[in-house]
Amino acid sequence: MSEPRGFEDRCLISCGMLQPEVAHLMESGFLNARRVFFTPPGLHALPDRLEEHLLRKLAQARRWCPDNKIIVAYGKKCYVSTDQPGRRVHSILEAAGQGIVAVQANYGYDMVAGVEERNRISGGREDKILWFTIGWLRNWDTVYRRYFGWDAADANANFPGFYDRITVLDSLGVEDEYMTQHAEAILEIFDWTGLEVVFQPITLNRFKGLLLDTLVKVPETGAIQ
Repeated sequence: MSEPRGFEDRCLISCGMLQPEVAHLMESGFLNARRVFFTPPGLHALPDRLEEHLLRKLAQARRWCPDNKIIVAYGKKCYVSTDQPGRRVHSILEAAGQGIVAVQANYGYDMVAGVEERNRISGGREDKILWFTIGWLRNWDTVYRRYFGWDAADANANFPGFYDRITVLDSLGVEDEYMTQHAEAILEIFDWTGLEVVFQPITLNRFKGLLLDTLVKVPETGAIQ
């Protein structure tokens, strides 16, 4: 198989939670897409609004790219319809057009660290870790306090006992910055969730590989891949 070309003729639609990583790949020259669009971060908490924003970004992307040149970076399980529990992100894409290619991962954090890596990081306790990407680190309060409407009592009922800790998948080396310049932000997360926050350095190799996979998996039949 020939090596895939770059992203010059592609449009990318990404969940806003992945904006830091996507922006870095753009700045480094790896992701030289024609256009990149972001939905607001945390909309998995509001399924109806997620679908609305995703369809709006698809309409914008179509001004620049045909459907078979549009890549969507959204986890398969980041959308669950309250009316149709079996309906997921890929269901929206299938109904929206033909040839749209989705990055193959279950969640946003799964795009930057797969199950095997998360199991290694957690010592086999992958399900007991609350995984944060950098976008989650910046937007956790929007999701839990604003979208879910949780207060301290809700946090106490949903975090301690269910999770061992919060692990930030640090692909951009932000630990020193947070520990020296934004220590109060980390303390706020700890106080509200009752969970220790640790940073785990990782690379963006998995995310880059998943994006490259979309260049050679353009569907011929119109089905979402």
